[in-house]
Amino acid sequence: MKYRSAYLASALTAAAVMISPASAQQTDWSKRVTQSSIGGHVMGNPLAKNRLVEYVSYTCSHCADFEVASSAPLKSGFIAKGQVSAEVRNYVRDAVDFTAAVLARCGGRTKFFGNHHALMASQDKWLKTVMATPQDVQKTWYEGDLNGRLVKIANAVGFYGIMAKRGITKAQANICLADKDAQEKILAMTKYGTEVVKITGTPSFTINDKLLDKVHSWPALKPALAALPTN
Repeated sequence: MKYRSAYLASALTAAAVMISPASAQQTDWSKRVTQSSIGGHVMGNPLAKNRLVEYVSYTCSHCADFEVASSAPLKSGFIAKGQVSAEVRNYVRDAVDFTAAVLARCGGRTKFFGNHHALMASQDKWLKTVMATPQDVQKTWYEGDLNGRLVKIANAVGFYGIMAKRGITKAQANICLADKDAQEKILAMTKYGTEVVKITGTPSFTINDKLLDKVHSWPALKPALAALPTN
């Protein structure tokens, strides 16, 4: 009986170790994606003490540079550990930007950051296509109903091919482009960034709701994140 009791006590102790706080701290928070109340996508611990928000434009070359440079170190160095959550919000500058922003949301929250990275990583290629498109063709991107315009842009710029590599068919992408809720959230984030946060360009960042002055790149942002308290 004593042996059985000792065995049971040992098993309970082992179970306690398995669910101890130290073990829980090993959670990789970079795999957790939620949506904020304004419609932005948040990677990381929703209860993180430090909240990073990026205002991004898909036609901004500096935004693409930031995404490529920051993606891996931001995830592994800050988000995965639960110290910082990182939210992406839109700051739309033009019709092409708006089209990309709508498509980035295609497939739901779990697909967002992969879509976002794919669009940014290939920006140099599709932006050259935009620049090479004749002005009379670009003019049609601003004519007719909104859904028709977004479809024209997605087709002309090559967005359908990018989304196909993400497992999203042209038919599915068109459904996303017609999503009024997504469109309204993107415009609302842009309005909020302009009128409340008062950003003047992209990418721009806030940490715990405070706009960072003259911080528009990963080398400039990294020291600000490193200086944040971790407990």
